[in-house]
Amino acid sequence: MTRLSGVPLELRVAGALLAGAGLAFLALGLGRWSAEGGADVLVLPCALAVLGVAAGAAVLTAHRAARIVGMVVASVAAVLHLLLALGGGAWWARLLSGLLAASQVYVFVLLNTGPARAGADHEEMGAR
Repeated sequence: MTRLSGVPLELRVAGALLAGAGLAFLALGLGRWSAEGGADVLVLPCALAVLGVAAGAAVLTAHRAARIVGMVVASVAAVLHLLLALGGGAWWARLLSGLLAASQVYVFVLLNTGPARAGADHEEMGAR
């Protein structure tokens, strides 16, 4: 039995999506960098990738504070991706940003479900 087997499925999916979306946004930034040039295009994707991977790993601990941090990161990332999707730029960058925004909204919903809350509450009760 693995260590993650006790973590609710909702938290595992949310953690994977947070980390995956951050890395996908970094890949999008690399694509924009190769197409447009200028290293300033990579600053925001690098920061969001670090936040996404860190929040994804934290969510897997099933602590209540980590779940809240995951919701904050998902909210900020969703708004950022929506701004990029609705702004100017290449069509492929806008499409991928729209998909990443939808995934971040889904992460927020997953972190608000009953099993995710119960898993975080159960972990807090076991720690006492």
